[in-house]
Amino acid sequence: MTAHPQPATRSRILAAAEQAFLRFGPRKTSMEEIAESAGLARATLYLHFASKKKLYEALLRQITEQFVDDANQLVAGDMTAPLKFRRFVELTANTYSENPLLLAALTGNSAFALRQPAEPVMRDYRGQIQSTIKNILEQGIEERSVRVLDADITAYLLYELGTQLLVKSLNGTSDYPLKSTLDAMDTVIAKGILFAQEDLKKEQ
Repeated sequence: MTAHPQPATRSRILAAAEQAFLRFGPRKTSMEEIAESAGLARATLYLHFASKKKLYEALLRQITEQFVDDANQLVAGDMTAPLKFRRFVELTANTYSENPLLLAALTGNSAFALRQPAEPVMRDYRGQIQSTIKNILEQGIEERSVRVLDADITAYLLYELGTQLLVKSLNGTSDYPLKSTLDAMDTVIAKGILFAQEDLKKEQ
């Protein structure tokens, strides 16, 4: 009879790996250390994950999939599109601050990320998050809280801009507090930077 990996053991390994990776970085963490931390024999660890790269990839995918699930639950809620988008940004900021491994993968931090196994995970993640933003925009267009626009390219733009703002804030390299930049982004995205006709009339 062939032994099948047990979900509970797999979860135990992933939890032990996350703690070790956060403490030492994935490059400096050995499979032996992870097995010991999980209270398992090295052979049992390799039964679940053939290499450290596979283990790192599985952990990063678990983190990103949990965030995508949380984001999709938010989108499914009974709120207007603008409020959903603001809540989505807040959820993203909290997730990035609570998951240094995800933040490291986003920024390419070599001390806490393995680039090769991270690339396919983060490519899927970007696509899923942009799809979530697109869904919010399409809801807004339908409810007339968002003007008619190209939802695909706008979702891409919002993802790229929002990610840069959040990363700079969490890394401590932003010139302004996160709330101030998000408020400004909300204003620019919602109203644009050009005078509307009614504003021009007020100026005259």
